[in-house]
Amino acid sequence: MVRDGAVPTPGQRPAQSAQPAKKSIALHVAGIGPQGKEGLGDSREQAIKAYLDSDLFSSVITNGTPADLHADITVLDAGDDGFSWSAAVSAITFTMIPGYVAQDLATQTSYRDRQSKEIGTVEKREKMGFWIQFFLMFAMPFADSPAVKLSAAQYDMHRATIEDAHQKGIF
Repeated sequence: MVRDGAVPTPGQRPAQSAQPAKKSIALHVAGIGPQGKEGLGDSREQAIKAYLDSDLFSSVITNGTPADLHADITVLDAGDDGFSWSAAVSAITFTMIPGYVAQDLATQTSYRDRQSKEIGTVEKREKMGFWIQFFLMFAMPFADSPAVKLSAAQYDMHRATIEDAHQKGIF
């Protein structure tokens, strides 16, 4: 599996804001994950990890407890090119001829304050794709699995969302 690199890997943590105290944030993750409803759990885990790692918040809440900020994260499998012609050729030849399948991941994060007033929205997209071919099976022990690549992409998308929201002054 490969990524297009549109969402850069997180670099330095965002600079701490000049606020005297950190705010708490409540996360709500919904939508369709890249692997269906089962993939939504991993998206939720990656979002929680990204918000905790950002060190911008006093606490990250997921159980509905009141918080200073609310982040409604919609995870979308933004679609793909369908069953591409190269994948069809690969399937017809029993993967002797390589095929490529593309998939777009997207997140839309809407931030609200304690009074439920929307204070900003950040959207991120990443193109993913994977190659299908019988002889790539011998390279598999040396490469990350597609699930690992998807998790890393989701984490990077959430971190990039946090950085953009911080730069926009949302928190």
